[in-house]
Amino acid sequence: MKRGLLIAILIIIVFLIFIALLGGFIYLQFNQEPDIPENAWLELNLMGKIVDNNESMTSRDIAIRDLFYHLRRAKMDKRIKGILIKISGIHTGFSKVEDIGSMIEDFKLSGKKVYTFIESGGLMEYYLATFSDKIYVFKGWDLFLKGVSSEAIFLRNTLSKLGIKADMIHIGDYKTAANMFTEDGMTPAHREALQKLLDDIYTSVVEGIAKRRNIKMDLLRDILENSPLTNQDYLKAGLIDETLFHDEILKDLNSKYKTVNFNTYRQTSSPKPYRGSKKITIIFASGEIHLGKSSSNNKSLYSRKILGSDTLAKQLEWARKSRSTKAVVLRIDSPGGSALASEVIRRQIEILVKKKPLVISMSDLAASGGYWISTSGSKILSHPQTITGSIGVVGGKFVLKDLYNNIGMNKEILKTSKHADIFSDYKSFTPEERQKILGIMQKIYDSFKTIVAKSRNIKKEQVERIAQGRVWSGMTAKKLKLVDQFGGILEAIETAKKLAKIPDSEKISLKIFPKQKSLLDYILELAGFQIKDLNVINNIESEIKKYDRFFPALLMPYSIYIH
Repeated sequence: MKRGLLIAILIIIVFLIFIALLGGFIYLQFNQEPDIPENAWLELNLMGKIVDNNESMTSRDIAIRDLFYHLRRAKMDKRIKGILIKISGIHTGFSKVEDIGSMIEDFKLSGKKVYTFIESGGLMEYYLATFSDKIYVFKGWDLFLKGVSSEAIFLRNTLSKLGIKADMIHIGDYKTAANMFTEDGMTPAHREALQKLLDDIYTSVVEGIAKRRNIKMDLLRDILENSPLTNQDYLKAGLIDETLFHDEILKDLNSKYKTVNFNTYRQTSSPKPYRGSKKITIIFASGEIHLGKSSSNNKSLYSRKILGSDTLAKQLEWARKSRSTKAVVLRIDSPGGSALASEVIRRQIEILVKKKPLVISMSDLAASGGYWISTSGSKILSHPQTITGSIGVVGGKFVLKDLYNNIGMNKEILKTSKHADIFSDYKSFTPEERQKILGIMQKIYDSFKTIVAKSRNIKKEQVERIAQGRVWSGMTAKKLKLVDQFGGILEAIETAKKLAKIPDSEKISLKIFPKQKSLLDYILELAGFQIKDLNVINNIESEIKKYDRFFPALLMPYSIYIH
């Protein structure tokens, strides 16, 4: 028996040694740093979706989180002599493009060069390229420059054919979040606000191009008005520097330097740009605001991500209690969501700001609930192209009685009080019920305006004029005092450092939330333990149910797709 026990112990020991060796092998495979040549150019491929934060190791999305950190490293790295950016069909907002542009300009302060090669694209891709020293365009394909446009989808007639009625209530003439369900086209308020937003974004883009390419505004507007043109036309006008094939640029670079892919470079750790004793915590807050935990598996039409109040509140609490954290940067990319969840988050920010500064860095979206949680920050930074504001409230439900009748389904309702079935999908709101709901929403709206007036030092009457659910560009929001200054993630870090009274010459370290996923998380993703590629029908179903899940809602007036 003793012998059998000894054999069992030996087997366990051998098994543990095997697991340790296997774990060590896997660790080395994932953590062994590649060699970087002493005379290298960094090649950065920007294609597809660009997001603020990418927690998944398996996703191909390009993240601002990675770019700002590793481009700052490359700026300091004596081995890196320059950057070659290859752009092809990026999908993001102009604010994130502006942020990447700021990172490029920061890199160029080292005296190093940045060249951009546009393989394919339009105004957004070209705008990003203007931050570089040279713009090369693919010789075999013309640029497709044009203005900016937006599309709005309306489902009223579609729902009517299905027997579905949207019974919605909103506070503010411009709070048109539910219009996609209640209207068959744009209302005057919807059209006015969206056109103003597009004009502001276009103006900021044209001004940026004219400044960086040294072209007169009138001439540039005329070129863009008549675009798309040929590459030769753009070459003559000074918009681009040369037409080449990608291999020709690489051949020229490789004759003098070695090229290193950005994904290879990000696997290295030295030099470290942030290694001081005093810490700034950066929290990336992306997605639609819900109660509970954050998640990347959202069925929302507005966003693939859920920004959970519990998750963000805990991160803010950690930053508040951290002795080494001297300031916080909260990076927001959200169209809003639950009013209750937004207030839970805002309250945590309010408590934190009493102890240490918190700087809001707005990305593409910080609207409605996204703006609500911004109000308690020490400073609010946005880009001119950021979509923000939308101070208003929306709520309601979908009535499915006709749909049920069409498919032969019947419902009977029992209740214990007069309004117990107020959110039943089998009936519309009664006039009395609408007044009760309107009263609740009006109270939320008044609170929203009060918070904005107090935090932004604006009279409440003035807030009412700029509220009513209307979205604004960062350009106009700054004039309206809804934001303090222009800038991206790098400027937000510097502002936080200044507010924390950390000397310019003193180095800082960074703590970034959410944490990157572990190797185990990565393996589980590969094994398919996460839900992906939810279909459009499920998305629409989720939108219908959303108004019941978080009533009343602080949502953007519509889903904006700018291209």
